[in-house]
Amino acid sequence: MSKIVVVIQCDIVTKRCSGYACMNTFVNRKDTFADYPPDTRFLMMTCGGCCGAGLSAKLENLAKKLKKYGDAKENVTIHFASCIVSDSYHRPPCPFRNYMAQIIERKGYPLVHGTYISRMTEEKRKQGTYHAL
Repeated sequence: MSKIVVVIQCDIVTKRCSGYACMNTFVNRKDTFADYPPDTRFLMMTCGGCCGAGLSAKLENLAKKLKKYGDAKENVTIHFASCIVSDSYHRPPCPFRNYMAQIIERKGYPLVHGTYISRMTEEKRKQGTYHAL
């Protein structure tokens, strides 16, 4: 079965961000998605809201769906969207990212930090407006 990339996006940020840049970065296999094979599938979901505890139920649902449709959990890699792990125009890094990382690790999924890397945000990091992580 093919690989599945699951991107976890900040629930608050989804109120103003469609997630298009993250998806486009995946489709074009750039940045943290550069090494995925062409048949890799893409799924985007939110963290479930602050404090991220809702993520546990979402990952349980994902596990059930994987089993139902014959996909292997071993083929899933989870990415925190850049809005969760980076200082950017959306917001500072999520204060609950370490807690959510623990949930993901306990469920047995590998975790990658970051998705889309904005050139404008990178420039502002160089200027000192945002902090590099």
